[in-house]
This record gives sequence, structure tokens and C-alpha cells, in this order.
Amino acid sequence: MQPNKDSLSNTLIVATVLCLVCALVVSAAAVVLKPYQSKNAQLDRIKNILGVTGFTQEDIKAAGGVEPLFAERFDVQIVDLRSGKEAAEQCKVAVEKARDRSIGDIHSEYDQLWASKTPPAKGLSVELAKKEDPCGIKKREIYSQVFVLKNKAGEVERYVFPVRGNGLWSLMQGYLAVEPDFQTVAGLTFYQQGETPGLGGEVENKQWKKKWLKKQIYDAQGDVALKVIKGDQTKNPNGVDALSGATITSNGVSSMLDFWMGKNGFGPYIQLKKSGSLDKSNDQASTFGGSHGQ
Repeated sequence: MQPNKDSLSNTLIVATVLCLVCALVVSAAAVVLKPYQSKNAQLDRIKNILGVTGFTQEDIKAAGGVEPLFAERFDVQIVDLRSGKEAAEQCKVAVEKARDRSIGDIHSEYDQLWASKTPPAKGLSVELAKKEDPCGIKKREIYSQVFVLKNKAGEVERYVFPVRGNGLWSLMQGYLAVEPDFQTVAGLTFYQQGETPGLGGEVENKQWKKKWLKKQIYDAQGDVALKVIKGDQTKNPNGVDALSGATITSNGVSSMLDFWMGKNGFGPYIQLKKSGSLDKSNDQASTFGGSHGQ
């Protein structure tokens, strides 16, 4: 008697084998492609850092590519957000102690978004009280990268701070570039967001991003003045028009800037820089962190 190839048992066996083979292929592809995906993500972040500080495609081409230009013109500092002090070695030790998954070469990459998701007991993140967390991230990394653009004479031209916060649908991640006075905005960009196209997604609109240029970060009392506002701009000359039909996304951008430029973000670092109190002998530590960004 010939076996029934169309029987339920045969169908289930074939379906199971097919699923297992497909799962194996997908898993293998994910493992093989992961380094390339990480590399592409890294290059995209570097491009955004170059873009927010004013470099053009012509500049990149003349320098021989994204990575050579970044390596030539930027220093990467690792900062302890609690004190504002440079802390590359402390960060390195904390990552080694907390490490329970591969994050690449410890000497060239620090993934601060990953660090923010680790349990606080591991020494890489802190819980945020609700009143301290206007952008809804719940936990914040202890150590952050700061990208310092220098001219060929070694003089600082810009500081670039990684910023992030929740919008309507997504965690928006970007960079805020500021002048050496730590008061004037030199650029704002987002390298990752999933807001509604045509509405909240307009955070990536070039014309909207241009509106941030030359805005002042702090008011006379030292509070963060940068806001996304509706209506009369004279109420806040450092406000930028809200995105039409995207109130929650607009509020998310305001909250993000308020947090990261305030006392729970880069405020301590900025205050130390303004006062000249940072230890200049830590310059060699700035190589830890590489060029990968947040």
C-alpha cells in the first residue's frame, strides 16, 4: 500500500522541516550580516555628526571619505554625566564588569544606548525619577560620548552632544551641535526616528532644522530656553515653530533638549568647561569611545 503523501502527518513533517531550515538560514544570515549592519549604522551616525557641524559631501570626498575626515577633525571624549568630568578609564572598567554580551572592541566602541538599558547595579546606568525624566527614557547612561570638532590648528570649533527622547511613536535619536560658548546652537539633526511621515517625521525636514541655527540654549537664569512652541514667537525668541499636526512629537523634542542640556544631562560637563575646571591631562583618554556615537 502506497503511503499517502497528502496525509496530515506528512504535511506537518514537511512544514516543520521547512520552518526549521528557514529559521536556520535566517539565523545564519543575521549572524553573518550583523558586523556589516553595525558598520553601516556607525557610518551613518558619523555622517550625521559631520552634517550637523557643517561638512558637505564635497568636504567628505576631498578628505577621502567619512571615516578619515572624522578621525582627522574630531576628538571623542567619554564623560561622566554625574560630575561632568572626563572618565574614559572609569567607563572602560564599568563596561568590562557589566559585560554580558558582545559590544565589539572595547577600546574602539562604547554603546551608550546599550549601557542605558543595563540594570543600575551594573554601574552603567541610573534610574530616573518621573520628575527628572521629561523625555520618558526611564533610565540614563552614566557615561556619554561628546564629540569635539577642532580646526587644523587644534582649536575647538564645535561640541556635538548625543540627545534622545520619546516622540509619539518612537525613540528619537539625534545630535545637537553647539558653538564653543555652549550657548549658541550650531545644528540639530536626527539619525533615527519613527514618527508619522509628513507630520512628526518632519523633524528631519532640512528647512525645519535650519530654524534651530543661532538659537540660544540658556536664558538669563541659566535655564534651558530651547523650545518647540506654537503661535507667537516673540514670547520666546529661542523657540522654533512646532511641527504642524505633531504636538506630541514637538513636545518630545522640547523635553529632549531640556533634559540633555540640563543638570541631569550635559549640564555639569558644560559648567566645568565654562569654568575651565576640566583636567586637561585627560586628553589621551578621549580615544576610548571611537567614533560610533549613541
